[in-house]
Parts: sequence; C-alpha cells; structure tokens
Amino acid sequence: MADPTPLLPVTLTCNTDLRFVDLIQVVAGELIKHMNFTQDDGERIWLAIQEGIANAMRHGNKLDIDKKVSVQFDPRPDQLEIQITDQGRGVDIESVPNPNLPENLLKPSGRGIYFMKQVMDSVAINRSEDGCTLVLVKRKKGQKQTAS
Repeated sequence: MADPTPLLPVTLTCNTDLRFVDLIQVVAGELIKHMNFTQDDGERIWLAIQEGIANAMRHGNKLDIDKKVSVQFDPRPDQLEIQITDQGRGVDIESVPNPNLPENLLKPSGRGIYFMKQVMDSVAINRSEDGCTLVLVKRKKGQKQTAS
C-alpha cells in the first residue's frame, strides 16, 4: 500500500561553493529513496543532479561565491522534477556538440549535458532576467509521459 501522504517540494539555496554539493546529495538521496527509485536509477539521477549543480556553479555563476544556486526537488507520484537555478546567462543545450563524435572525443567539455540527456527523461533550460534554470525530470519506471 502506497504512503497516502505525498512528499512536498524541497528547495535548498546556497552560495556558489562546491562544498555544498555533499549536503544537497544527502537530501536528494533520501528523496530518491522515499520515491522508491531503483538503486541504479537513484545513482544515475544523483550524477545528473551533481553535474547540473557543478555546471550552475562553474559555468553559470563562474564560481562567484556571492552568487546563489537553488536546487528544488518536486516529487510527484509518477516522477521527480529537479530545478537547478543559477544567476548566469545559460546555454543553449541543443548547441552543445555530441561528445561521441570523432572531432569531439578529446574535448574536455560537453559530456555533462550529454550524460544528463541519456539518464533523465527530460532536460531543459529556462532563462529569465534573474538567471537560468536547468529542469531535469525522471519518471518512475512504468510511467508514461502525460500531456501538460
């Protein structure tokens, strides 16, 4: 029998400091576990989140300690949505070249977005005047995509 009490969204906001990634991992890990994702899916989801946070801090906020990163976890019965917001200008994720093409194999960047797209069911970037939000969605196994 499923737990009748739904999990509520959780938002964590921190300075641009990579040391906060470990704290965010604790919250993400517990949420993923309570949503009954498999261990393999949970590990892949966490790696995608970790990559998104690192990108937000390094590329979005340029490691500026005075800028903030916000991570919102929105658990739903059929999926987990994660929004990672920074104060940067964002990137067009469709323009990031495929790192598996021969001309890109030795390039040191571009693999994170590719990995996120392989692991998550949906990866999108939303831009605003205040910054950029990476939206990651992972549906639970057996769940079909529903129209919004």
